[in-house]
Amino acid sequence: MKKFFQIFFILFFVVSCDSFNSGVEKEIKLDKNKILKDFKDKFSAVIPDDSLVSISTIKDSPIKGLKEGVILFKTLNETQQLTFFISNDGRYIIFQPQIYDFAGPTKNIDLMNSLNLKGIPRLGGNEGSIRIVEYSDFQCPACKFGAEQVKKLKNEYGDKISFYYKHYPLSFHKWADDAAYFTSCVNDTFGEKKFWESHDLIFENQEDFNEEGFNSIIKDIFSSVDFNFTSCLNAGDKYKKFVESSIEEGVNIGVRSTPTFVIEGHIVPGADYKKIKQAIDAFIQN
Repeated sequence: MKKFFQIFFILFFVVSCDSFNSGVEKEIKLDKNKILKDFKDKFSAVIPDDSLVSISTIKDSPIKGLKEGVILFKTLNETQQLTFFISNDGRYIIFQPQIYDFAGPTKNIDLMNSLNLKGIPRLGGNEGSIRIVEYSDFQCPACKFGAEQVKKLKNEYGDKISFYYKHYPLSFHKWADDAAYFTSCVNDTFGEKKFWESHDLIFENQEDFNEEGFNSIIKDIFSSVDFNFTSCLNAGDKYKKFVESSIEEGVNIGVRSTPTFVIEGHIVPGADYKKIKQAIDAFIQN
């Protein structure tokens, strides 16, 4: 699978065999099934045999004339994503693009308002605060670092910012799903304060967990808390769909890794304190 993604990392491919013709740009309604068929036909030799390939979404991109989409490669053990841009007429496709906006951070209120924040744990802030949504995975080491950056930002900005935590457990992390179900239950049953207490405890003790014994480790780590956390063990049946909807939402807006921060619709991949701070400062001034 890694070799497959290396092949596409910097390549630009033509979906159609026709030569490029200049002229007035024509936008047509893109057919995901046709794009997927063209993709499989052209790249069948490098697609792993055990992968189930699908296109999750196609939406407007920040660049005029191009749409943005995500191809999913699912196996029994993992799911990987391949981001692409495709021309409005469906003829040209670019894989794994990295976009740099020289204009600096810009709000995307439509994207921000499309996020479902109902019942999502919030840390600090008020009605006029800069909203920051984090897509995170409790088993991800970079997300542990991200949690530390969140604390630094809260110390610096106080109630000028409000954080929301959304689950995005990666398929190859063995206990990340259980942690997402558990903390979803804690938030739903005992409230935000206990969620953030649980959030901190899990990240602080991340290295102590193993792939087989999430529940037993939780019992040790949470032995001193003052709420009945055991009622939230084995909560997958109730919260699986809730967590899956969070993942689907993330995929649809372009989340490709954890952690990813969305600041008033401006997306910052990774726990990049400088870029998150840059966006906060720009939006506070405006």
